[in-house]
Amino acid sequence: MKKYITLATLALLMHTAAEANDKLRYDYIDFGYIHSEGERTSDKTGYELNLSLAFDDTWYVRSTLQSQSADVWVAGSQAEVTAKEYEMAFGFHVPSSRTDDFFMEAGYVKFDGDGVIPQTTYGNDEDGFLVNLGLRGRLSTNWEYKLFAGYKDYDFSPYVNEALHEDSTSTTYGLEGRYYLSKNWSFGIKASEEITGLTSGFDFRLNL
Repeated sequence: MKKYITLATLALLMHTAAEANDKLRYDYIDFGYIHSEGERTSDKTGYELNLSLAFDDTWYVRSTLQSQSADVWVAGSQAEVTAKEYEMAFGFHVPSSRTDDFFMEAGYVKFDGDGVIPQTTYGNDEDGFLVNLGLRGRLSTNWEYKLFAGYKDYDFSPYVNEALHEDSTSTTYGLEGRYYLSKNWSFGIKASEEITGLTSGFDFRLNL
């Protein structure tokens, strides 16, 4: 009898965990402001646009457009340089508890430096791959969190700091907090260490 009770309890727990995704949506679009600290440039400011679409209860695809501008100085010359970063990643998520998910993403990233100063490396384009993983969950009805870390395989240093670029790491990590204004609208704040430097920002999200 105890054996059947144990099996029934395990089945109930597995069923409950499988429903964790009902509390987290992977169909959404968000738009917001971002700011990154400068090194040999001024601070970089711009916007970020994310679109995520779910195939089923496990798999999804995410695309991101990020644009930032900064002033650079080279040999007495000053210019404003705008850089865009494009990401396309496939991801999957599995419940780690009734209210939390573990997720992982892999995909392609392209860096596009729009402005070029003659006879310098500023404005070089790069591309490569990316991987991300982390935890995402609901702290309460209104609050959501996200912890993440990742790696981007492309060389950002020729654009930002030429040969003297100090922060050449391609690893990223950060956290995000999100407050739900309604069932489908939420406001998020994010802080992270990115290849562009210490980055922070906010956004508004619409669940689709």
